[in-house]
Amino acid sequence: MKRYLMALALILSIPAMAQSLQVTLGSSFGINAGVRFPLVPLLVDGRAYAGYNPFGSGALGGGVDVLAKIPLTDLYAGGGAFFGTGPAISLLNQGNYGVRGVVGTYLNLGLPLLGFFSPRFGFGLGGAFGVNIGL
Repeated sequence: MKRYLMALALILSIPAMAQSLQVTLGSSFGINAGVRFPLVPLLVDGRAYAGYNPFGSGALGGGVDVLAKIPLTDLYAGGGAFFGTGPAISLLNQGNYGVRGVVGTYLNLGLPLLGFFSPRFGFGLGGAFGVNIGL
């Protein structure tokens, strides 16, 4: 029981560590909301998000990313993993879990998402637009 309480306390503390809150429309699950927090100040960020796909499938999902800031630009690049109860939004394949590579800007324009989806081991491409609120 103590482990579950500790895990709950950690999950609830994530927004307190966040440097920004993000809401996006697009990959990977339609409407996504999450938090971004520093892992290595000025160099590496983490992002955790959850999403809902109202565009047909009704899928729920979420994921985590590790993002490296590209010096002297407002770009970032990284990778992560996601899982959902239904298909993710992608132009080429629609798996419900997998790993992905991401490239984006701090203007919160999600540039193409490149993902490898399972269980079919396919490849997908997507993108997102959103709002980033710094804390």
